[in-house]
Amino acid sequence: MGDELDALTSQLSSGFQVDPAALGEHPRYSQFKNLSKAAEQQAKRREETLERQKNGRFDKMMKLRNLAFDDTTSEEEDADGFVEVKSKAANKKNKFGRYADKLMLSEWLVDIPDSLSTEWTMVMAPTGKRCLVVASRGYTTSYNKAGRQLGQFQSRLPGGNSRSKNQSWTILDCIYANQVYHVLDVLTWNAHEFAENPYDFRQFMLKSKLDEQPELATPTAGFRTTFVAAPSAPCSKEQMEELMKTEIDFRLDGLLFYHKSVIYEPGQSPLVGWLKPWMLPEILSVTI
Repeated sequence: MGDELDALTSQLSSGFQVDPAALGEHPRYSQFKNLSKAAEQQAKRREETLERQKNGRFDKMMKLRNLAFDDTTSEEEDADGFVEVKSKAANKKNKFGRYADKLMLSEWLVDIPDSLSTEWTMVMAPTGKRCLVVASRGYTTSYNKAGRQLGQFQSRLPGGNSRSKNQSWTILDCIYANQVYHVLDVLTWNAHEFAENPYDFRQFMLKSKLDEQPELATPTAGFRTTFVAAPSAPCSKEQMEELMKTEIDFRLDGLLFYHKSVIYEPGQSPLVGWLKPWMLPEILSVTI
């Protein structure tokens, strides 16, 4: 079990990862003979997911609170502001189960929806470690997809430092690279739950909260890690091309595509697409 988790951590370190079921070549570039069928199936899954999310209410509040208020353990920080976690094997097993498979993951973008330019957002994904960040009880802790605790540190996130430990909690979906957490999505901020809100509202709230606390993007001696929103743009051809011209200070791994109505649910979602940068010209006719 430990070796498998170490292997997964190594994979996460080498780049952003979609769900294992979606790894491999994009159907357009593989030996998959019936591309149109794959696109049709993805479109159908999108419709079914949207309908289910419209008609269903998801009881996530207590689950998110349980994640936020799990017991935390602090050890001596390393030079990067991270903490090596040295808890007992039994405790590790329980923690892995609690935090495993909580991230919303993508599929290859195979079917290009007619509503792409009006109902979808493209997000730049840096090469780094995909993680769930939980700030509560005075600590900020990151977990990989398997639920393994990657590090623990003090941050300015609500609930993530000793001054706010009794006041709040925050849960974010991030990619970590070079002491920067590039925030993809927000599940909870300052005890306000957003997972059941549509993506466009979550993004509005995320950017508003980050703008309200510009100090989150500035490293200091006490808070060495920073939090910034991952660059994004609506999926019109012009705006996607403009985003691809943007100067960035990280290595770009790929592009995520979020439907504006997608609710945050753990697991792979047909309402979240994934392409490598070199695929944009052929698949979306976007110049890079």
